Amino acid sequence: MNRSHLLFFTVAGRTCALPLAAVRQVVGMAALSPESRDGGDGTVNLHGETIPVYPVRDLLGLPGRPPLPTDVLIITHARPDCMALRVDGVQGVREGSLPADDGTTSHPGVHLAGDGTIIIHDPGALCAAEERERFSIPPAGEETAPGIERRGAMEDKEDHAAVTSDILTFRLAGREYAIETRYIREVFIIREITPVPGVPDFIAGICAVRGEIISVVDLARILSIPKQGLTDLNRVIVLSDGKMTFGILADYITDIGTISRDDIAPAEPGMTPIGEQYLLGVAEGSLILLDAAAILADPRMLVHQTRQ
Repeated sequence: MNRSHLLFFTVAGRTCALPLAAVRQVVGMAALSPESRDGGDGTVNLHGETIPVYPVRDLLGLPGRPPLPTDVLIITHARPDCMALRVDGVQGVREGSLPADDGTTSHPGVHLAGDGTIIIHDPGALCAAEERERFSIPPAGEETAPGIERRGAMEDKEDHAAVTSDILTFRLAGREYAIETRYIREVFIIREITPVPGVPDFIAGICAVRGEIISVVDLARILSIPKQGLTDLNRVIVLSDGKMTFGILADYITDIGTISRDDIAPAEPGMTPIGEQYLLGVAEGSLILLDAAAILADPRMLVHQTRQ
């Protein structure tokens, strides 16, 4: 088995995974056109590109249902054309084992791991299969990837939402940061940033997202984060508070999960050059939680943006 970074997600109460290298972009559910390939939901228009959408429930022979607004589309690099896999929800990215197809399932491109995780190591082969059977595994409740807690399943407490936060963690300039997911609209691998002359140096440029032109911000510059070694700023995290929307650059996404507010402590002096006004605190000793609301409200971000 090869160790690889996997994107974990849920389908019909089961935990599934996909090699992160096969993922081009993860977006929220969008309007679908009725035209469809065999076994598909239809197509989605993404930045002018028409992409077929396949429900993973149907591909795996699991109980199907119509698309919901809460569903997520995983855009893959499958050959010969890219495709979108419709899933119930995304859990996060973790390192895991990526086995070869050993014939233990009736689904091409799929491996059933010993813990019940359904690993789709070849989404193109799965979508191309003409016949599919249901997985012969016992029904299970919604599971999660190792180290990731399912949202809402920590405890059945009425004040759960008041004491925990859903966060996305990412690497930037050699350190790990986190932002509350309620301020994140989507995350995607950037193709091209168009430079804009005459703007502050923290504005990397602009790009088109679902037909909308947004600014892309180099967070390291605006927050005075020192660069440490080589970086690969090819992920864009789109932040929005309903009034302001822009993207921030990241090296890569590391996880999605929950954190208790009791586990958040003030940053120690000298730990980070980031100003206190942009910090919620520190967790797990070194994870720096950024205040997305403060970043979105920064008046410097009004460059090429207008508040409603």
